[in-house]
Amino acid sequence: MSRLEIGAVASATALCRLAPLGAALLDAARLRVAWLRAMLAAVVLTLGVEATSATPPAPPPPVGPLPPDILASLEAERLLLFGGTDLWRAGGFLHGGFAWAPEGLDRDGPLLRLLVGTGVYQYRSGRRLVVAGQVLGALTSGWVFRRGAFTAVVHGGLGVQDHATRPLDPGNPLRGLHIGLRFGVETWWEPAPDIMVAVAATWSSIGQGFGLQAAAGWRVLEPVYGGFYVGPEVQIYGDETYRQLRTGLHLTAWKLGPYQWSGGVGWTMDTDDRSGPYVRFGVLTKM
Repeated sequence: MSRLEIGAVASATALCRLAPLGAALLDAARLRVAWLRAMLAAVVLTLGVEATSATPPAPPPPVGPLPPDILASLEAERLLLFGGTDLWRAGGFLHGGFAWAPEGLDRDGPLLRLLVGTGVYQYRSGRRLVVAGQVLGALTSGWVFRRGAFTAVVHGGLGVQDHATRPLDPGNPLRGLHIGLRFGVETWWEPAPDIMVAVAATWSSIGQGFGLQAAAGWRVLEPVYGGFYVGPEVQIYGDETYRQLRTGLHLTAWKLGPYQWSGGVGWTMDTDDRSGPYVRFGVLTKM
């Protein structure tokens, strides 16, 4: 399924919920959601994906804390664009946004960040397989702190999420439109020229959602476009009723021309007994 198709489905669902414009629009949205469900079922059969949760779970985190390579790239430019994707056993997500620092990204000062994302996830409610779509956005402001080889960003603001389920699942507490507060902190430390340590956390008042990330890395293959960091990573996500743990390996800050790439692969475990692999990719560029 293409990114445009996922975005079209999520947009149609949100519009139908928030502003019904007549039977024709509702019918079109139902057809799109039914098509999405059919496509997801085909993907499930192809990849052998099976949702087994007995209660409606929170979705896996489409957008947790900022990827660590963003802090590694805070230089004299004022604008940084970023995006990425996250795939695992029961869902897939896309996100993108920008970070803008009027004083420059290489010094202490204010920072404004816009984040948008969309995706789909699935779970079982009783005997029913429920397919859900999600659209989210967050606008936060904060401050960049730089002390030698240590960088930190603290930010907070508003977040919005819209979840739609097919079939209708009133038991999912995230279903519908929600607006709440969002806070986060990201840190990047280079204790030695070829070593990095990154720790990040985020929290949202929507469902009491949270995310924690920690990663360490060593720079390798220096002759290949300046090298990149590789090492272990641990991530924990959840809300009031759900927890997810990820352990894996990451590749961070691989510069290819004007773009910088990151990625991670590993294993996911959650409180709904849906263990399986995950993979994520990210890219950023500065202006």
